[in-house]
Amino acid sequence: MVAMNIGVEDNGGKKPDVYDYIENPGDKMLMPLLREMVDNVELCRRGVGSRRRALFLLGGSGTGKSTALEHHFLHMPEFQPQVNEYGEEVRPLLSLEAPKPCGPKDFAVAILDAIGVPSKARQTEAELYATVKTQFRERGIIYLHVDEAQHLRRHTSSKAILDVQDRIKSLMQIADWPLHLIFSGVPDLADLLKGGDGQVKNRSMIMRFVPLSLPKNRADIQRILTDIVEAKFGLVLPDELRTDDFLGRLCWANSGCFGEIVTAIQGACSLARSKGKDTVDLRAFVFNYSRTSGCLPSDNIYAAARWSEIDPANSVADLWTPEKKGRE
Repeated sequence: MVAMNIGVEDNGGKKPDVYDYIENPGDKMLMPLLREMVDNVELCRRGVGSRRRALFLLGGSGTGKSTALEHHFLHMPEFQPQVNEYGEEVRPLLSLEAPKPCGPKDFAVAILDAIGVPSKARQTEAELYATVKTQFRERGIIYLHVDEAQHLRRHTSSKAILDVQDRIKSLMQIADWPLHLIFSGVPDLADLLKGGDGQVKNRSMIMRFVPLSLPKNRADIQRILTDIVEAKFGLVLPDELRTDDFLGRLCWANSGCFGEIVTAIQGACSLARSKGKDTVDLRAFVFNYSRTSGCLPSDNIYAAARWSEIDPANSVADLWTPEKKGRE
């Protein structure tokens, strides 16, 4: 389990270089949602805040949810360590990764572990959550971020989901404490928003990190490519990599996932630089894809003529063990 109270010193005592971050197309929606959440904290302190105290970020692996959140956590002062009226440092944000499996009791234990408070095996679920709420208030924790939050749906039965919903709802109703929750995970996380008379959904804001596609996101993909190749690596971007055909291959080979597209470009640029070249060309992408996907030469999306007919998820399908059919 990965857990941390995020602050600038978490980066080795140095403030991160803002130019290292590649803007995610989803930032245009995420930033206002985080700002709305921050503003609602103050409204809640005055007794007039919205009951929508949770934010659900849904998207496939590699779409950039976690990286985008980490970036904004590091650059929005409201999420940074602060000094209270007693001269004590207070960390308003607690970020943790949900363990697997993660039922309601596991969730409470994970929170206490992240805070650094020991829990006892014999404690009841109710006792654990009472301790969690007390710790939030005593430590000044206002924001709780749970990554890989789909693990909270330990079972898919309506009763199991309702139990988790009840605990999430209770955390948003701590007396005189404006705790706000951020859940990020794959689309299965949406199960926590169904049923239960809308008790969680009606108290949440919801955002999808959707895969990029052409022609809709052509400008975004071109910007990402140019930024990494020219600005980050200082390499020349040839005309052959500026075409719609190449941008389509780049997007398709990475299933439209923002994070995977960034990684693919960085890999090709690193390869070109290691060879002492001042230009990144198509061959770098072809070679890099072959070693990261394990595909046959005929199935290399960057080289194949009919690349849009190739499913990148099946890059090693020829090596899979055939499933044995059971008896009829």
